[in-house]
Amino acid sequence: MKKKTLTTISVLLLAVSTVLAGCGSNDSKQADTGNKTDAKSGEKVSIRIFTRIAGSDPKSVAFQNLLKQFMDKNPGITVVDESLNDESAFNNKFKTSVATGGVPEIWMNYGGNSFKDYAKNIAMDLDPVLKEDKAWADAFLPLFDTWKYKDLPGTYGIPNEFYSVGIYYNKELFQKIGAEPPKTLEEFEGLADKFKAIDVLPMALADKDNFRGGHLLTNLAMKKYGFKKTEDLMSGAAKWNDPDMVSLLQMMKDWQDKGIFGKNMVTTDGNAITSLFLSGKSAMMFEGVWAISSIASSPIANKIGVIPFPGFKDKPENKDIWFGGAGGYSVSKEVTGAKKEATIKLLKFLTSVDAFKYFLKETKGGVYPVKMETDPASVDPVTTEYIKAQSTAKDFKGEIEEYSPIMQLQDKVRNEIQGLFAGNSPQKTADTIQSFVQSNTK
Repeated sequence: MKKKTLTTISVLLLAVSTVLAGCGSNDSKQADTGNKTDAKSGEKVSIRIFTRIAGSDPKSVAFQNLLKQFMDKNPGITVVDESLNDESAFNNKFKTSVATGGVPEIWMNYGGNSFKDYAKNIAMDLDPVLKEDKAWADAFLPLFDTWKYKDLPGTYGIPNEFYSVGIYYNKELFQKIGAEPPKTLEEFEGLADKFKAIDVLPMALADKDNFRGGHLLTNLAMKKYGFKKTEDLMSGAAKWNDPDMVSLLQMMKDWQDKGIFGKNMVTTDGNAITSLFLSGKSAMMFEGVWAISSIASSPIANKIGVIPFPGFKDKPENKDIWFGGAGGYSVSKEVTGAKKEATIKLLKFLTSVDAFKYFLKETKGGVYPVKMETDPASVDPVTTEYIKAQSTAKDFKGEIEEYSPIMQLQDKVRNEIQGLFAGNSPQKTADTIQSFVQSNTK
């Protein structure tokens, strides 16, 4: 990254905490985008890629294998995978790379308003790449808006995943209590005592990785007030400490006090709740599509169903709004010459239809951001359940704060919700968030 003013660097460092951060084959039909080394110069190049696809799960293994295949097909290109699974570690490392001018050639993010400063300062406009390869570009679902801005021409990201959040449930445990999965939040809350009677948590929730608290509040707000609440909060027409928002925080606190989520929420991580769910000690799990591969490879895969996050009984018009959107790859605008050519080659290789088909094959499921035909026999039962649940969706919206121009608002909201679960009152939580908004509104 070229030298920027201190002001610009500060803005980028503030924005970084919102950047969050899912294929190799011996099949000769696997994507051949990028099959050749730079024929013009023969120059050997090294490309760094930074994602949160890291670990030993099927998706991560498939990703690592695809990188190896790409290098086998392109012996003049070395791909250095710097991916980190942990959100905090990922954000800290990216923060350092921005500060030192060492931004990776390709990095993963979720776009939105919080990404706008990156689009202005360190991300490449990928419109020319999309326009020159229509076959590749036209395969994507319409998910590019998250990297587009009205006052900034261009497209600054390419979808590599389609994400949404629902509720996985254990069919066998529901049978034990003689209940159907909840269609409304009132029904959801009513199941708590029945599950506790058989020594099962209704829905273990981990907020050590505090994005889950943020996801929960967003789901409640959308189901109760629709997207209009997000728009009003962003415009200032509504406040975070208005009675309606405080009531949602109070509901979250009440559920915690009732034991719906389990104990020690702020010290419990995602691995722990997944373990509780897969061992039959938690009846439901509030999680995104990224959990499909782990659940599908578990011994209880055939016992798992999926439902949308329930709506409120008195607000049926909002029940089909889903929390979701796209994640993707951005490219550093500093790359030039042979390195740029190699970087774009890798980008297209990783986001080709063949690459996503490979993910589907290796993970036995998943939801992807491209139009592609799949063999039903090759899809795991959890994916089938998820697709069925999601088929009712009429709209997908991101976390409330994603639509705000205020840097670090998402971090602030998530941290305060974590504080709520640690003992703060709903009113104090709401007041603190609103105070932050007011102090950062020009």
